[in-house]
Amino acid sequence: MQKLKLSITLMFLSLSAVIAQEFAEPFTTFISDRECYVITADGEEVFGTLRAATESRGFITRLRIRDESGQIHKFKAEDVVRFAIRPDAFTKSITVSEKATSIRHIITTDHNNILDRDWIYYDAQSMPRRKNKIALLQLLNPGFDEFIKVYDHRNGSKSMPISIGGVHVVGGEERTLLVVQGDSKPRIVRKASFKKAFVDIFSDQPEIFKTVKGKPKFKEFARYIQTYNVMKDESLAAQR
Repeated sequence: MQKLKLSITLMFLSLSAVIAQEFAEPFTTFISDRECYVITADGEEVFGTLRAATESRGFITRLRIRDESGQIHKFKAEDVVRFAIRPDAFTKSITVSEKATSIRHIITTDHNNILDRDWIYYDAQSMPRRKNKIALLQLLNPGFDEFIKVYDHRNGSKSMPISIGGVHVVGGEERTLLVVQGDSKPRIVRKASFKKAFVDIFSDQPEIFKTVKGKPKFKEFARYIQTYNVMKDESLAAQR
């Protein structure tokens, strides 16, 4: 029976891979006076427009928001659970241009992922390599982040550019991501050591290893998370 259930699960996963979600393309900038909301650690929800954001090492640490009545609210990152903001057309165009670092980056970037985006989401998490410092990290897997959250690693490692005739053919792609599993602190997941990270992250659902042919690929990380989510949900349901 267990083998039958596994076979059905693997068949479902292979079919669903066609419509699998990808990571959201990270935005590196946004403009003030855009619609936004904050959910605080106390459960309060504040809707309004962004007036200002303070950053440290590329991560948001403070917010100033004007609510619908005109009142200004100030938040530290540690007081916030979720911050979301609507990107405007100008911000989207800047983000698209930033992805044009090489021919390959242009081809592999899903521009609709940027142009059709309604919200950019941020969660309060510990800053990488900064003891007891909290910041708002940009979530890259909204919609399939129930067990594993993946965040943009601002100022993280990117692939080296290679040029032909003065034109960058490859380079500029992200090589590191920040990953939070459960209540753990963010860890840096690197493309160079992804095989080890893959085993560490998904070890509680070992059947996932049977779905991967050969060496796990960093570019398939989003698909692996979705496969893991299905298996984790089934495992938890079986325990009830």
